[in-house]
Amino acid sequence: MRFLGLILSGLLMVTPAVQATCFKEAGKKFGISPLLLEALARKESHMYNHAVNHDNKNHTEDVCMMGINSSHFKHLATLGITRQRLLSEPCVCIASGAWVLSGFLRKYGRSWDSVGMYNAGPNPKLAGIRHQYATSVRRIFETIEKERGIHEPPFNSPET
Repeated sequence: MRFLGLILSGLLMVTPAVQATCFKEAGKKFGISPLLLEALARKESHMYNHAVNHDNKNHTEDVCMMGINSSHFKHLATLGITRQRLLSEPCVCIASGAWVLSGFLRKYGRSWDSVGMYNAGPNPKLAGIRHQYATSVRRIFETIEKERGIHEPPFNSPET
């Protein structure tokens, strides 16, 4: 039985090339650097799409590699995106994370503070947590740039 589970887990893994395509497509659609989306996924889950976090103080949960908070589930459901799809379809997870981030960037400006809102929301009382989170994501973003030998702006302009 354990052997079967290992085989199925292997079949559900998504190759780095497929993930890269998902990050590129979501980045293009939402005007966000694919590297920034990848940095968020590394921060949220170390790129593990089956991640589930139940430790939020507000009794919500975060799921999939992008750490999509359950507060977004109701709206995502109107788009045909369920919790199960987030956990089983990495490209859906990545696109959903890009959608969440793009909402903050659009409403509050294309800045690292808005990236911090991905984790802590816009409450002014959480500015310190936002800053810590954004600083961590920025470091990961810069590491990815160095790993790949490229430099790109994290907040690409949305395509018209």
